[in-house]
Amino acid sequence: MADFCLDCWNRINETSESEKEYIISKDLSFCEGCGEFKKVIICKRKAYNAYRFRYVIFIFKFLCVIVFFPYVVYRYYRIRKQR
Repeated sequence: MADFCLDCWNRINETSESEKEYIISKDLSFCEGCGEFKKVIICKRKAYNAYRFRYVIFIFKFLCVIVFFPYVVYRYYRIRKQR
C-alpha cells in the first residue's frame, strides 16, 4: 500500500483536508509522493473510531437481538394463529 504525507495526499486528490480527519503515524516513514521521510496517513478517522469501539457496538447489537428476537417470534406466531 502506498504511504503519503498529508500534503501530498491533498495535492494528489486536489482537496484541503486537515489532520483531524486522518490518523497520522507517530514515526517517520517514507512518503512516496515527495520522496521524504515524514509522518504519513494511516487511515481515515471514521474507520478508526468504528474499529476502536467495536466491542461497545457488539454489545448493543447483541442486546438488540436478545430483546427484539423474542418479540419478532411472538408477532410471527400471533399473525400465523389469526389465519
